[in-house]
Amino acid sequence: MRIAFLTPLWPPSMAQNGIATYVDVMTRALERKGHECIVIAVWPLGGGDPRMRHIRRPRLNGAEKLFRRVRGRIEGDQTFDYHLFGRGVANALIDADREQPVDVIEAEESFGLARYCVGATGAKVIVRSHGPHFLVHQGVFQSGDRRRVRKEGHAFREADGVCFPSGALRDAVASQYGLDFPVSAAYPNPIDIPPASEAWTLDGCDRNTILFVGRFDAVKGSDVALQAFQTIAQKRRDVRLVMAGVDHGLRGPDGAMLKFADYVRAHMAEDVRSRIEFLGPVPREEVPGLRRRALINLTASRYETFPYAVTEALALGAPVVATATPGLAEY
Repeated sequence: MRIAFLTPLWPPSMAQNGIATYVDVMTRALERKGHECIVIAVWPLGGGDPRMRHIRRPRLNGAEKLFRRVRGRIEGDQTFDYHLFGRGVANALIDADREQPVDVIEAEESFGLARYCVGATGAKVIVRSHGPHFLVHQGVFQSGDRRRVRKEGHAFREADGVCFPSGALRDAVASQYGLDFPVSAAYPNPIDIPPASEAWTLDGCDRNTILFVGRFDAVKGSDVALQAFQTIAQKRRDVRLVMAGVDHGLRGPDGAMLKFADYVRAHMAEDVRSRIEFLGPVPREEVPGLRRRALINLTASRYETFPYAVTEALALGAPVVATATPGLAEY
């Protein structure tokens, strides 16, 4: 079969993104089975992968530009142009299909882009849910958020089939949109299992290091992790916390968004701050080494559909402490 995957970011070595991780594991596994895979990247981060196709956004004629301006006045300013990006994704699929017919495209649900692929070629369109906006959005819902939720609902409704990393997520999406999903499945995201020689060992770790891998934001519970560490650090003077991930920031009491340095300065005791090492984004290939060096891998997410931070640590045999949210506790 010839299978296309839609991902927001590519290549995975440069992406701090669970969807890119999922697509990477899936494509490698399918290629080992003799299938051909292509990857359509909405925001490519670098070249070098012959499987990657950039989205090809259409050139707008005068009438389309006028319609876009009118629609903008009616719907309000859009930071994301659904129609333009959706047609770009469909064009990338059409281009790939012209090279050689594509049998299936599996697309994540973000922004409802998958719906633009329905009927564009003979390929079946499968939506793989990784975290719909109505569940993972941070902060107050604005008109743009409500629009995105509607668009993602259209994608779930119009796809040839849908799949989820858990039955609980399928039930949540079905309830949100009033859908019964006649063609659907729930199964975990695949992950690589390292060889035993690369497994975590107690003798090989630093018993005073706690590791947090994830975005610095509210969904990943970075503030929860910091509060927990502060409690521990006040009792154990030798313990330290290493944090690795993109710094999206956390909101302070006044609603202002604070980046890591400003947040810890405002919320953490000075002697505790000195024992927190913030690495920022870390190349994927370096993360297993961080996991092996830590005594505990800490995950504090408020919500997860599929927790790579947990499952990848468990695959190494590393001890994990996690918040008791459904997506984490299930795995």
